[in-house]
Amino acid sequence: MAWRWGCRSSGPAINQLGWSGTWYLLAVLNTVLGIGLVWAFIPLQDGRQLGTRLRVCNVLRLAWRTPLLGWLMLVEIASLSYFWGSTSWLPLWLHDEHQLSLQATGWLAAIPFVLCLVAKYAGGVLLDKLHPAQAPLIFIAGGLATTLGVVGLMFSSQPFWLLFWLLTANTCWGLQGAAIPAMVQHQARHEVVGSAYSAINGVGHLAAAFVPLMMGSVMHLQGSISAGFPVLVATQLITLLGGGMMLLRLKRAAVLTLQA
Repeated sequence: MAWRWGCRSSGPAINQLGWSGTWYLLAVLNTVLGIGLVWAFIPLQDGRQLGTRLRVCNVLRLAWRTPLLGWLMLVEIASLSYFWGSTSWLPLWLHDEHQLSLQATGWLAAIPFVLCLVAKYAGGVLLDKLHPAQAPLIFIAGGLATTLGVVGLMFSSQPFWLLFWLLTANTCWGLQGAAIPAMVQHQARHEVVGSAYSAINGVGHLAAAFVPLMMGSVMHLQGSISAGFPVLVATQLITLLGGGMMLLRLKRAAVLTLQA
């Protein structure tokens, strides 16, 4: 994908286009690849039979009526925006602001996402210990901790602290990974769980594909590559907000159920 191209091959692009032009190129690649994958792997339903059309429409209708669907979609967009933004922008920032070699920045940017494999598993184990109504706490705690990690990274200059805050931010982001599919499984009707999550994940990827374009525009206006930090912070504040709203909605639903 384009983020791997950004980590490994951003040097020639920066030399030819500059960091601002590189961001626009990444935005185009992400958008084309995202739309192309949706077009290639989501099959069109055969509309020749009325019964097939009705079944498909009924599944879609039930999936789009999943409780908390809007908030789950917002959190998914924010989470994937952080992923696309950090993986494609971080090597450029480390190279431009801290004069690290492109090879070193590629390795440094890859380490946290290897750690995310462990973090996602740990987040899943934690979710299994929580009541389904408490699952949004993962977004609240994870969003806040990731925000603090990004802020710490923003104000760091020593290699040790750069690595520490980088690992902290991406580990806390990885802990949130299992929460969305788990919540969809609990909220959606059992016959449309896959369709509901596919809608959430598809919209999330499509929206997040434009994050490099947005970050490039912000950095162009501010005249500094460090201007990409507020975009990453914003994604996690949105995650925190979405988690808080979902927690309130679930608590209110539990109260109404008890009163009934």
